[in-house]
Amino acid sequence: MNETLMLLSAQIEDRRKVIQEDLSSGNAKDYGGYQHACGEVRGYLMIQGYISDLIRALKHGDDDFDSTPTDSVVSK
Repeated sequence: MNETLMLLSAQIEDRRKVIQEDLSSGNAKDYGGYQHACGEVRGYLMIQGYISDLIRALKHGDDDFDSTPTDSVVSK
């Protein structure tokens, strides 16, 4: 399962990098497109945080893993 989660995280990271490269190249068509891309990047970062938390919990045998959507937002 850890391998699957790590693969998923790597795929998300690749997609996030593509979006960030597009943004840094000025490829957003308008401000709405820019906002959308920024939202995607933020979402991917949150998902990667959840995956990292889950991998950490699995490695430590934490059966009571509990992550709420605000966990990563508050800690960052």
